Amino acid sequence: MIVQTHFKVAGRDFVRTTSDADRYVVRDGVSYSEACDPAEFNRQYTEGEPMEDISLEEAMEILMGGGEE
Repeated sequence: MIVQTHFKVAGRDFVRTTSDADRYVVRDGVSYSEACDPAEFNRQYTEGEPMEDISLEEAMEILMGGGEE
C-alpha cells in the first residue's frame, strides 16, 4: 500500500511517498525507493516491483561502476 507522510522543511510542506510492502513507488514509468515532493505538486504514485536487498559489497560495485573483468 502507498504511504504518504507530510512534513515541513523551512516552513514549506512536503510529502514523502513510500510503500509499506517494500516495493518501489512509480510515477510516469520511473521507479523510486521513496519520493519526496513539494505538497503543492500533488504527485500520485503507484506501487511497482519489489525492492531487492543487496549486500554492501554489491552496492559498492554498482556505485563505483566496477565488476569483475
